[in-house]
Amino acid sequence: MEDCAAVAGILGATALAGCATRSAGSPLAEQILCAGVAKQRITPPIWIPYLTSSANGTSALFQGVHDALFARALVLDDGTQSIAILTADSIGYDNSLLGPGRDFTNEVRQRVASKTGLRPESIMVASTHAHSTPETICLSDLRKTAGVEAWLEEQVKVLSNTLIQAWRNRVRVNAFFGAAKVEGIARNRRILLRDGKLSRSGPLPTAEKIAMPGVVDEDLSVLHFKKRDGRPHAVLLNYAAHPVVAMLLPHVSADYPGAAAAEVEKSFPGATCLFTNGAAGNVNTVSVSTNFDDVQRIGQRLGRAAIEEIRRSKPAMEEASIQCCSEFVELESRKCPSVYEAEQTAKFNPSFATDRILRLALKIAEGPISAEVQLMRVGPLKIISIPGEAFVETGLVLKKSGAAVVIGYANGWVGYLPIRRAYAEGGYEVEMGAWSRVAPGSAERIEEVGQKLLNKSLT
Repeated sequence: MEDCAAVAGILGATALAGCATRSAGSPLAEQILCAGVAKQRITPPIWIPYLTSSANGTSALFQGVHDALFARALVLDDGTQSIAILTADSIGYDNSLLGPGRDFTNEVRQRVASKTGLRPESIMVASTHAHSTPETICLSDLRKTAGVEAWLEEQVKVLSNTLIQAWRNRVRVNAFFGAAKVEGIARNRRILLRDGKLSRSGPLPTAEKIAMPGVVDEDLSVLHFKKRDGRPHAVLLNYAAHPVVAMLLPHVSADYPGAAAAEVEKSFPGATCLFTNGAAGNVNTVSVSTNFDDVQRIGQRLGRAAIEEIRRSKPAMEEASIQCCSEFVELESRKCPSVYEAEQTAKFNPSFATDRILRLALKIAEGPISAEVQLMRVGPLKIISIPGEAFVETGLVLKKSGAAVVIGYANGWVGYLPIRRAYAEGGYEVEMGAWSRVAPGSAERIEEVGQKLLNKSLT
């Protein structure tokens, strides 16, 4: 591991809690940045259900595998602090996934911390949000399928082992960051029309029909690390668009994020590419439930844009020390009947609507909605993560406040985080259902906490 064995010893003896920092007097010349990567296959058996309707709480079995799913991990350390980011080709992981009294993210973190110098709070567990993957966001009765509980236990082990392996694979690197605008992939699915309706898909409406245009974030962020011989070692991509190109196609697929990562890894043999999704709660791809040719086309466009950015000549970060901190915020749940009231209504007035309200009531009854906003810093670069489907407007606010990268679907899944005005506009993301469980103002609360972390002195 080149100089990183020595770094590991330092970390084991001096790992600090929270937002502790390296010595203010440490000269840059002494800084050693190490990066470790790992990749493991997490393709499920085809008898693991995938989500067919969040609104109706239905799932179905896969009919085959189109392309493999992977967990990819990146560990960074500077000799004083260390962080780890795991991305999984997954729709997301609700922290209640393992059953009452257990927390999915925490169990992964604890396993990793017990075998490495990483602290639990310095680990991010993120998902690409690809929809042609197992239904792990608890909108249906996944755990009632025979064999699923054993499979979930194995998932915890595989994800943890991927992070542990990345820790062991550290080598010295230089860090680089850039961004490229990639247009024509993302499409806002909540464009408010003058007639009060929402334009959600298809061709963009003409200007005279639009009351409130929908924004998108078309920046492809590319954080990459090169070994001392100049070869790419690790790449972290970030782009904001729902991976729904292969949605409802009954074959396992990592969708366009998998195709983008594969394109980068093909161009740089030996490198590992992690894809993270952004604040994409109200942003789709332009192609929805079409075909695997579109999956490949969109993924290759993003992958090739990333490759160009990596190959573009630029200086490495002069300062690349590592820091991390986070804050948990308890979000208010939306107004909903009690479980008893919802059960009685569903019993005497059965319908899709009353069933949705019952499933929402049951979800809210599980306990407080705890959301972790996590900040990681790599040199001057600030990365902030959110445990749900934040709207693109939230992502843009956080970027304006200093975040270079905003990652959604990380450290749990609390459903949609609609901006306040969306509740009055209506639409799927704010309908009464288990996928939309937070009260108006929750997104703004997340923004507030994120801005506080971004403004916190980490130097």
